[in-house]
Amino acid sequence: MNTEELIIDPEVQAIIDAIKNTGKSWHEITLPDHPVYPQFSRKLVVAGFNTPDMEGSEDRIYVSVRQYLILKEGNTVYKRIKMPDWMIHENNVEEVMGQNGLLKGKRVIKDENSEVLSESEETLKAQSVQYIRFLIKTKSAHLADIFTRFMGLYILLFETEINEI
Repeated sequence: MNTEELIIDPEVQAIIDAIKNTGKSWHEITLPDHPVYPQFSRKLVVAGFNTPDMEGSEDRIYVSVRQYLILKEGNTVYKRIKMPDWMIHENNVEEVMGQNGLLKGKRVIKDENSEVLSESEETLKAQSVQYIRFLIKTKSAHLADIFTRFMGLYILLFETEINEI
């Protein structure tokens, strides 16, 4: 009787193991200890995201978020709490990042004779959903990078809900 064996180099096995051990979330961000419940470590987890029908008039991304309460003693998940879904919609705008920081333009105000009255530097902004698509499609940023940037905004928007555990 023949026997069959798959031989894998240790480096390749490490990649296969890392794939198997990848969690189900799309992104995680650690939260500071809760002032009333310091026995828990906390984190926000992106459980999923989607966009509505592309043929519709809405241009939105819906992000599903959960908060995990983890008992510090024993490092076990005590509770998962559904957080408000975050809707990034067509009216949101984001500052546009370049290689050396935020992209800027110069706003010039002129009078009727084309004389310059004032000049000021202004950070350029783009519609959020379209900017996210651009970053992903041009491979300028990975999905994890985008969640990293946007989850800071989520924490600011939903700080009250996050701390009401």
